[in-house]
Amino acid sequence: LEVRPDEEAGSRVRLLAIPFTKGTVFGAADVHEMLCLLRENPGVPCRPSRVSAMFASRACRSAIMIGTVLNQQQMVEVKNHMGTMEQPWNCPHGRPTMRHLYDLAPVLDQPKRAARYEYKGPAVVR
Repeated sequence: LEVRPDEEAGSRVRLLAIPFTKGTVFGAADVHEMLCLLRENPGVPCRPSRVSAMFASRACRSAIMIGTVLNQQQMVEVKNHMGTMEQPWNCPHGRPTMRHLYDLAPVLDQPKRAARYEYKGPAVVR
């Protein structure tokens, strides 16, 4: 971007090149959104929605997938890191980041609670 503060309104900012990063090309709407964010929040770092979506997508692609074999140290590191997150149960896209492994109710001797959460097979939504 080139900013020319002395020009008349509507001609002060000029796009010098098409913004892109690793296969994501941003268009005029993305630049317009960024300029609006900058105008509404001067001096505050801004991130247009398409940039946030791109970062979220990259984060998911580099994440540990279900079925990936981890050693004990890696599991402890993941658990400790998730404990510092604001919402550790979902990724930015809403995919679950945790998997139910064991029902503790029987261990804690709470038979009514255990029966209420007993797995009864796949759910059917009609």
